[in-house]
Amino acid sequence: MIRLGAIIAQHSLKELTTVPTRVADHCEVVLLPYHRLHETPELYRQNEQLVDGFVLTELAYFYLNDQWGSFSVPTYTFQISEQEFYKKLFQLSIHHRDLDFSRVYIDFLSEHNSFFGIKDVIPADSMPHTLSPFRITDKIHEEVLGEHIELWQAGKIDLSMTRMSNIVQDLADQGIPHLYLFPSPDSVVQQFEHIISELAAIKLAESRIAIGHVTMGSVDTARESLNEWELRQMLLHKSLLEFSTEQKVPFLIQKSNNSFEIISSFKDLKTLTDNLTQCLLLTYLEKTLPFPVHIGWGVGNSMYKARINAQSANNMSVSSKSMGTFVITDSDQIIGPLGEESCLSYRNQVNEFVQRKSEETDLSTLQLQKIMAVLAKTERNELTAEELAYHLGITVRSANRMLNQLEEKGVARILYKKQEKLRGRPKKIYQIQLTSEE
Repeated sequence: MIRLGAIIAQHSLKELTTVPTRVADHCEVVLLPYHRLHETPELYRQNEQLVDGFVLTELAYFYLNDQWGSFSVPTYTFQISEQEFYKKLFQLSIHHRDLDFSRVYIDFLSEHNSFFGIKDVIPADSMPHTLSPFRITDKIHEEVLGEHIELWQAGKIDLSMTRMSNIVQDLADQGIPHLYLFPSPDSVVQQFEHIISELAAIKLAESRIAIGHVTMGSVDTARESLNEWELRQMLLHKSLLEFSTEQKVPFLIQKSNNSFEIISSFKDLKTLTDNLTQCLLLTYLEKTLPFPVHIGWGVGNSMYKARINAQSANNMSVSSKSMGTFVITDSDQIIGPLGEESCLSYRNQVNEFVQRKSEETDLSTLQLQKIMAVLAKTERNELTAEELAYHLGITVRSANRMLNQLEEKGVARILYKKQEKLRGRPKKIYQIQLTSEE
């Protein structure tokens, strides 16, 4: 059972009334209310060994982050989505058709959340008043309240919108029309479920986490109807669930806008890929789905690292000629496409030798690392353009250009020309010297 500590302002507790029971099957929510921000460090420290993660108000998050710079356990924030924010604005415009947004003060819009994109939809002369730059201290509530009052008394605003529950009563006492925003219970439950999934995934492995990033291939979203697109997503989700059941590997599945994320452990990833040699999931999906998919697996010591590696590996699958699966490990080793004869394994790390050869040959460090991986795989230092093109998934013309550059810079030489038929241009065989002198 996941234990999640919710550090929240006392005045906002009523917003969470139904949430703990709605997630009780998967999570125990420990409510940790505070009156002032200076209370939050002690609340955090007293409970960090008792919970798997924290979710904080944004003010508490920034307050603690400013003091500590990082957090000892996974820490998240209660977030208002842009969808909820614009829904509130729409409701306001319906009920107050004469409302001038340039006379509204919204104290939670700032550079750090890109003003929720409102600058892209409202002309500059109609922009609402937004939060002045403040340092997040224990006095932030008084400072922001003072700004509300100042704008109201100066006759510059007709309405205040705030996320600070601590100042709501003060706004009412001042007679300032106001609207308090907190994520809806449904939104909070959705956020908690996402957090619970991530925390559960972290518990799957003590250090290394494996994430699979799955996207649909050859899909023209501009031409497909919404129903067709949603049907594909449903089919893919169903197949992922069935594969998990069939393989008896209980990974977690999370859906984003255009992809699915599979959260598991590195141990289970080795099972699902036969020790990183073939992708059983891709084989299964190719049999059960009427459309192609791309899969990238990422491994990391943190959720962030694993996710970034998975997305990069998926991009490699998308750009590859085959529909193969790629893996990027926590040591930046790239393997793929799994199960293909053209599968390569190399490290995405640039040492001094590779950097020097890159400068000498005008080839990128990545190109050189791939060529070195081909030489290591074939266990010889001789290549034709056709062989290089096959292993790198590029055109023969591009392979020729790379080999010619190596020859011009003295890193390769034409050993001999091989003519397989009496007619036709003979193939060039390049002998390549790309091993460290050390």
